[in-house]
Amino acid sequence: APIVVHVGRTTKVTVSLGYDVSSDVITSQIRKDKDPTSTLIATWNVEFLTDGVDGELVLTLDNSESTGITPSIGYMDLKRVSGGEPYSIFDQPLQVVFRKVVTT
Repeated sequence: APIVVHVGRTTKVTVSLGYDVSSDVITSQIRKDKDPTSTLIATWNVEFLTDGVDGELVLTLDNSESTGITPSIGYMDLKRVSGGEPYSIFDQPLQVVFRKVVTT
């Protein structure tokens, strides 16, 4: 299922990796296409839910960043840097759906 971001609202997504990432750096971007050179739509703020030993992460996209999003679809992945080496976390990019809201 795609990740849903409500435009103009803060979105939080919990990710459970199931392994220790406490000494790693995790980053994530949402881009227009499944290509690292395509237009950057937004960047997730990635934090450990606790201390990273449990592999639990929280991705946050603040409402101030999501307010200006105009595409309806994008793609994201997670990059893990461990010991200076970059690793993929997912086999393929995940689809992100941007939905407009009604209540102001």
